[in-house]
Amino acid sequence: MAFDPTSLVRPEMAIDPVHDGRHTLPDLPLMRESIPYCVVIPEHEIALFTYTYVDKDGDAGAAVGVWGRGLDGPPIFERLPNRKVPADMGFDNWQIDGFTMKQDLAFNRAEIAWKNEQAEIAFTYEAFHPPYSYATHKDGCPAYAANDRIEQSGRCVGTLKIGDRVIEFDTPGHRDHSWGRRDWDALHYYRWLQCQVGTSHSVHFWEFYALGKRAVRGYVYKDGKMAEITELAVDWQGDNKLDQTAFQCDVVDELGRRTRVEAEVFGVFPLPAAENFVLNEGAAHIRIDGQMGSGWMEMGWPISYLKHIAQTGAY
Repeated sequence: MAFDPTSLVRPEMAIDPVHDGRHTLPDLPLMRESIPYCVVIPEHEIALFTYTYVDKDGDAGAAVGVWGRGLDGPPIFERLPNRKVPADMGFDNWQIDGFTMKQDLAFNRAEIAWKNEQAEIAFTYEAFHPPYSYATHKDGCPAYAANDRIEQSGRCVGTLKIGDRVIEFDTPGHRDHSWGRRDWDALHYYRWLQCQVGTSHSVHFWEFYALGKRAVRGYVYKDGKMAEITELAVDWQGDNKLDQTAFQCDVVDELGRRTRVEAEVFGVFPLPAAENFVLNEGAAHIRIDGQMGSGWMEMGWPISYLKHIAQTGAY
């Protein structure tokens, strides 16, 4: 059972499973709820995500992306237009056109499917550690990002079909779930990492710069224990567009454990999040403490800054 409180270093890190479901959002600006699922298939050098959201007024949409140098052709991307969804449609049976998401509302298991003219995706997700709640950090979840946000890694088993090509996969994956205010323009820049080795290791962090300050949230799960990150150092390499090509991270958690993450990126996919903010999704081969795994680093940039660098060079 993934929702096992004995794996948490501090009991107060536990979050009520009710938060695996849909929330009632207050009638305030920029209120929304979103859930992405992230899957990397390292042996094929292909990554994919599904993403769905709903705002305080019940307007909902979804998006899917498939990319990587193992893809025979350009990235696949579709964003379904916003539409009203019923107030009583929950995340246990969420459907928007050809996209369905069925979470067990217990932070353990989910079924995801997407079908369109370009691709067909179907997989089950089974968590292998409890969710990490940003609100349980001593400084809480930043108000411009959400009321709360959870991160959780799991095992993803399923099929990706692209034309006549069929890829069966059994690989680690990741999901997050946030609800509350989402103000992308409050952020200067950020780095968000999810990575796993099998079902034994998971490292997540969000290193973000906002309101003139640096902040970090995240955890390390290994040796059957999940502990919050206390120290983080990140180095990275990129091209002249600032697309990431590799990165290295040294992490210390509240148990005093040191964890090393090293990655070689095999594909970057730009996901526009707001008029002036883009999320560059960098899928990668990743080693955690020398053990081979996978995951990706998402780097959030103001689009105006990337345009400036493209015009002037990366110095």
